[in-house]
Order: sequence, then structure tokens, then C-alpha cells
Amino acid sequence: MNSWRNKFYLLFLFSLIVNAPVTFATSPRDIEIKIIGTKVYVKVYHHVINPRQHYIKFIYVYVNGRWRVKQRFFYQQNPEYQEAVFNIPSLHRGDEVLVIAYCNLHGKLDKMAITP
Repeated sequence: MNSWRNKFYLLFLFSLIVNAPVTFATSPRDIEIKIIGTKVYVKVYHHVINPRQHYIKFIYVYVNGRWRVKQRFFYQQNPEYQEAVFNIPSLHRGDEVLVIAYCNLHGKLDKMAITP
């Protein structure tokens, strides 16, 4: 019986260690979009402890429902946010710009803005 109990505790401890990064993962909290001319400035607020291991992995930009650009990241600039600037020459006044940000561990967030 003791042997079975020890195996159970070891398995439980192993599962905690393996799943710890996902357990403490946070989704992006907010997206700030600023559009000036044909440039789209994106700031994704995503608080993390270690920006080299937990970060915004992708930012996608759609214009009027059509995918225009994707940026991949391999770490986050700092523990609070990730920034990117996209030049979209086909951008016109009144266009709907949708930004989707994906965390490398857990979750995503999207936000829409209208071109001024």
C-alpha cells in the first residue's frame, strides 16, 4: 500500500511541475490601436513575469475582414506589453481594422478600430 501511495504522490508532483507554466499563463489584457495615415500602431498589454518564456507570439491585422499582415515574436519587449507598427498602404478612411494578439501559452484577445 505504501508503494502505491508513493507512486501516486510522485505522479501528482510530476503533473504539477509539467503543468505549472500553463497554470500561471495570462491572456492579453488589452490592445491599444492608433492609426495614422497608412501606419497601424499596436500595443498589446500583457503582464508577465518572464518575457522570454511567456510572451505575445503573434499579432494579426485584418482590414475589412481580410487578413493583411502577421508579425511573429520570439519574446516580449518587456514584462508589461508588446508593441508593433504595421504599414498597410491600402488603408483608407472608414476601413475596419481588426487586431488579434495571441499569447504563446494561453489565450488571445482582439480589438477593432475604424480608420479616421
